[in-house]
Amino acid sequence: MIKSLYAKLALTLIVLLFVTAIVYSAIATYLTRSNIIADVQRENADIAVNLSNEITQTVSGEIDGHLIEQLFRTMSIVNPDVQLYLLRPEGDIVSSSVKGAPLLRRKISLESISTFLTPDREFPLYAEDPLTEDSEITFSVAEIKRADELLGYMYVTLDAQREDSSRKLISTIGISALLGSLLVSLLAGLYVFRRITARLRTLSCEIETFRNSGFRSMNSYKELSGDKSDDEISRLGENYDEMANRIVDQINLLEAQDKNRRSFIANISHDLRTPLTATQGYLEMVLLKNETLDAQQREQYLGIALKHSNRLKALISDLFELAKLEDRAESLQMEEVSMSEVIGDVQQGCQPQAAAKNIRLTSSGIDKPVMVKGDLALLDRAVSNLLVNAIQYTPVDGEVGVTLNTDKSAGSVQVVVEDNGPGIAPEDLNKIFKRFHRADNEHNEKGNAGLGLAITQRIVELHGDTLLVENTGSGTRFTFCLPVV
Repeated sequence: MIKSLYAKLALTLIVLLFVTAIVYSAIATYLTRSNIIADVQRENADIAVNLSNEITQTVSGEIDGHLIEQLFRTMSIVNPDVQLYLLRPEGDIVSSSVKGAPLLRRKISLESISTFLTPDREFPLYAEDPLTEDSEITFSVAEIKRADELLGYMYVTLDAQREDSSRKLISTIGISALLGSLLVSLLAGLYVFRRITARLRTLSCEIETFRNSGFRSMNSYKELSGDKSDDEISRLGENYDEMANRIVDQINLLEAQDKNRRSFIANISHDLRTPLTATQGYLEMVLLKNETLDAQQREQYLGIALKHSNRLKALISDLFELAKLEDRAESLQMEEVSMSEVIGDVQQGCQPQAAAKNIRLTSSGIDKPVMVKGDLALLDRAVSNLLVNAIQYTPVDGEVGVTLNTDKSAGSVQVVVEDNGPGIAPEDLNKIFKRFHRADNEHNEKGNAGLGLAITQRIVELHGDTLLVENTGSGTRFTFCLPVV
């Protein structure tokens, strides 16, 4: 079974050329044969005239039958390929040069004779062959006259089927040239098809290699084939390169996501287990030693259990919110939001936490309403996370400020949260937005799950921007932008 494209194209070309050769040879043979017959008839068109002139020059009165017989014998010797017939004016055969064979027809149609005698005749012309019942043959004919009286016709049949050797040679050479040309065309076509399908073979092999590698490793079709053309095959190769690169990237991304998922599950397990274990331990202690514990100890143990329970609740809440943000199916509740009011409310809510460390909260650019388009609840959460994070990592007696910078030409407002804390280690700058990442320094509070900045980054992304962080030399600055109304 022929499977390759090259084999199918080659077979198609061979069949087409073979059919073309047969059709062309048949047409060429027919036309060549017709031309040869016409040439033979044209060359012998005057033979009957010459014979009739011979008769009219030597005959007076009626046609001399003895002279005709002698003339017939002479012509059979000189040119045995012709047969002579003497016809009456009505077309009846009077005598002939045929010896040893019966005449199957005794009359020749005057219509063919009249056509031959017209000045604008075109060869080949055919008339009845007296030696057969239904065949026609090329001929030459002339009138036999005395003065203006028609005595009859000299009718000569020509055996033009016997082609001379030179004409046969020409015909053979023509057919041989045709077959040679078709052979050259076949070889050229096979070569061209091989060149064309070579690129397809290269692409097919590369796709097979790519599949065998588990769609993890690919080689560029352009580099393998050196294809610089701009046809369909070249564009197919370019599309394959793009598709394969996309598949490799997607597989790498899926593997990275799977790795992050496993890490995420491990971190969740650890962060959930710690407060859950502590809560369970203190509750069991209260339950087991209830009779031996005084009121102060019982209150202390229950307070610790409640603290760990609240921590567990906050962690679960953050996980649930981050999951919703990362796979958010519902649309944002977009509305006109006053960022000035959002920042004022968040600062007021963070005041107790700041006061516990004697941290001063400042603001700038919020004296006038700054209206933006966004989700009020999510923007409130984003600013709150940034302020809580800044307060957490800012030392006692520090300062945390929030600034709104409005750029009317750009149609946006920049939200800046800055502190004068110790800053972030350079190696941690690209990690702080990852889930469960916690800075390892003396200001990091225990119980922090490391989800706040990941949630904030996702909220900012949902509003069309990216949360940026930088060390200022005297602290840390977080910035993001929102479109103003």
